[in-house]
Order: sequence, then structure tokens, then C-alpha cells
Amino acid sequence: MAARLIEVIVPWAKRDLMETVFRKRAVIQHWIEEDRPRRSLAVKLLTKAEDAGKVIDSLTKLFGTETDFRVIIQAVEATIPPIEAPEEPPAKIGRLSVSREELYNDVMQAARLNYVFAGLMIISTLIAAYGFLKDSTAIIIGSMVIAPLLAPNVAISLGSVLADFRLIRLGLSTQLAGILLVIFLSTVFGAVTDIDPNLANIHQRIYADYTDIIVAFLSGTAGILSFTTGSSTALIGVMVSISLLPPLVATGLLTGSGYFIFATGSFLLFLANLASLNLAGILTFIFQGVRPMTWWKAKKAKAYSWKASALWITLILLLLAAMWMRNRFLIF
Repeated sequence: MAARLIEVIVPWAKRDLMETVFRKRAVIQHWIEEDRPRRSLAVKLLTKAEDAGKVIDSLTKLFGTETDFRVIIQAVEATIPPIEAPEEPPAKIGRLSVSREELYNDVMQAARLNYVFAGLMIISTLIAAYGFLKDSTAIIIGSMVIAPLLAPNVAISLGSVLADFRLIRLGLSTQLAGILLVIFLSTVFGAVTDIDPNLANIHQRIYADYTDIIVAFLSGTAGILSFTTGSSTALIGVMVSISLLPPLVATGLLTGSGYFIFATGSFLLFLANLASLNLAGILTFIFQGVRPMTWWKAKKAKAYSWKASALWITLILLLLAAMWMRNRFLIF
């Protein structure tokens, strides 16, 4: 059973308030260490992973305004004796397996724009470009293993659900930097090589349909679930890259080779996939019950997340219409 060890520093004078936390069913066991010279308590709480968020919320409500208040969350690999699962009703559908704070921190760290992100984008773009040149699906799939395109989308979706504009700006800036880098490199590659738009892997990105949007939506859902359940994101990252990297690289290659009309098809596919991924992210976070701690922030975030969902749905419909008209009237 996944567990968390929560360490919290609270004022010694308010030690009695901790009793309300100790009595919670979510707390499996607790330990107290007194630091009398500093007039504080160091308290350790053992909880199940899915209950950690509720305990942290309780601690924040009780002691969040205190100067020395701090919460440290650690994943527990194992305990001796092992934690026995109590008899309880089935877990609620949509229940998180990680705390909101762990989720937020993981997304914030993964979505940062740094040399690692840029390096992986450069390498994955060049591999994908060679894959298109050789019309090799295996090489293109290999490029998706490298591309770090999952985290920025998760940051945008999580920021929308929490109405956290700092996180949204982080995701957007990292996403935009990655898009511009891929377009630039693939355009240069297309300008110095002879890209044939009749190649199978190029052609299927030029003439896409609603099935590609469905794949992108499902990929986005799987990506968010991988974050909220603490499971491995490696395979899910490939799924998201399937929706974003190939059409974006194809756009650059076709643009660099002078096939501007054909490049619009792959770029429309990229935009539609991007919108579908973010819509899936928002809806999955809502389904998982991710929301701010306080009720007034939760009310604001709920309104904002539904507005963002409506925006992405409108954009998807417009892009689908544009793709349909382009496929119908452009002869290739």
C-alpha cells in the first residue's frame, strides 16, 4: 500500500490543536518531538498516499498563518510491520493517489524551460526529421521517446483547474519555446534536403481527420492519469508526442521545402491535437477531484476551468471544420 510520511513543524503553544488531526481516520500513526528551546513541535504523521492531501489541508487550515509552519512530504517505500489495509467502503471514483501539493510540485519541476528540455527537443526533432526523410515509422517513434512534450501540457491543464496563472504561464512559455525550436530546426532541415510530400508518413499528417483528434484526447487523458496516480510517465510521454511532434516536424519540413499549402494541413493537425490534449487534461483533473484548498479559490477555479474547457472545445470544432474544408477542396 502506497504511504506518505508527513513531517510538520508547529508552535509548541498550539500543540493541543494537533489532537484534532491525530483523531482523523486518515492518520495511521503519529510521533511527536518537542523542541522546547524553540518552543515548537516536530510532528510526524503516517498516512496512505491518497489521504495525504486531506491531512495536509487540515494542517494548513490550523497552522498555515504561523511563521515557522512547514510541511515536508516523503514517499514511504516500505514499513515494518507493513501497513494493513482497514476494512472500508470502496474508494471514490476519481480519487487522487498523490496529494495536491506533490502533484503541483512534480508538474512545476517537470515543466521548467531549461537546457535539458531544449536539448531533448533538438535531438528528438532531428531524429524525427531523418525519420520523415527515410519514411521510417520506427525512427519517428524513436524520436517520440525523447521528446519532453507531456509536462508543459499538464502544467497548462493543472493551472487552468486551479486558476493558477503562474503555472499556466510556465506551461505556455515552455510549450511555445519548444514549438518555435521544432519549427525552426525542421524548417532548416527541409530547406537543405529534398522532402517528398508523397511519402506515407508525410501524407498522413497532411490529410488528417477526426480520428487523430480522438487519439490526442485519449493521450491527454492517459497523461494526466499518469501524473495523478504517480505511475510512470515514460510510455504516456510517447503517446502525447505521437499527437504533437510528428505533425509539427512535418510542418517545418514542408515549409522549408516550399510546400506551404501542404504545411497548413499538418499545422492544423498539430493545433487540433494540442487543443484536444489540454481539454482532456482539464476534464481529467476535474474528474480526479483536483481543486484549490479554500472554498473561495475553488469557486473561482471551477468557473475558470469550465471557461477554459469551452474555449478549447470551440477551438477544436473550428480546427476540425478547417481541416475538413481543406481536405475536401485541396487536390493532392
